[in-house]
Amino acid sequence: MSGGNDYGVHISGGNVSGPIAMGPHARATVHNTVHNTGPAAGVEAGRLLDVLERLLTEHEAALTEPARARRDVGDVRRELEEAEPDRSRILDALKRLSVRAAEVSVIVEVVSQIQSLFP
Repeated sequence: MSGGNDYGVHISGGNVSGPIAMGPHARATVHNTVHNTGPAAGVEAGRLLDVLERLLTEHEAALTEPARARRDVGDVRRELEEAEPDRSRILDALKRLSVRAAEVSVIVEVVSQIQSLFP
């Protein structure tokens, strides 16, 4: 060890999820991306959800679970109405939706556009 400047990190016994900083003046920061995207992302997501609902109706025959796909869209819409939307819940619902609509590329494209609003 050289003069007490060994800034090693030892983690054991499980998983670590989140930022880790070490050393002099080190900082680890977490940004809540749903709030950082601001109201404009919510408005854009709402517009895209409207498009998505229209596409689900137009392509209902090609979907194996159209009712569940519509329920996924409703889940996203309800979460976005919350005071503090849960990004994980939004992305989980969008992931389910993209699986349910995998055969309809135009729906998957809109789902992808919505997902990109919540990096």
